[in-house]
Amino acid sequence: MKFTRNSFLYVFRIILGCLISWWALALLHIDRREWALITVIIVSEPDFENLRNNTISRVINTLAGCAVGLIFLLLTGVTFLSMILGVTASILISTSYPRYPSSWKLAPVTVVIVMVPSVMSQASLSNAIVVALTRAGEVLVGCVVAFLLGLIFARLHRLRMPFRRR
Repeated sequence: MKFTRNSFLYVFRIILGCLISWWALALLHIDRREWALITVIIVSEPDFENLRNNTISRVINTLAGCAVGLIFLLLTGVTFLSMILGVTASILISTSYPRYPSSWKLAPVTVVIVMVPSVMSQASLSNAIVVALTRAGEVLVGCVVAFLLGLIFARLHRLRMPFRRR
């Protein structure tokens, strides 16, 4: 096993992303911050192109899963059955598009992420909507932070590379 400079930079970028996400959500007075941290870790990649693709996929699936979760909360209420119907609809939607991101499973997972807290606590519909939007927002914060850090580090890396003639 050999640790390289790039390995340490990758670790640093993820830890920095977690710290930035944590503090940003703390400034917004959001108590639960785990989904931003999880997202920074999930979407981060040493290669910027992979990071970009992961971020796009995570954003698409988060928005789709959140939308489906909200629709089922509004149509069928804050129940376990509502969540199962939302997961089912999300899977059917995700797998029906030929060019849907390969990580389509994040959409039904997002349905669960945005609905379970409210179902478990038997929250009111208005509280369930707030929880759903907050959870999706946490994921989007993690995506933005990871993407921006990846972009900054990729540009810094290019600046450090010696000029090559064509």
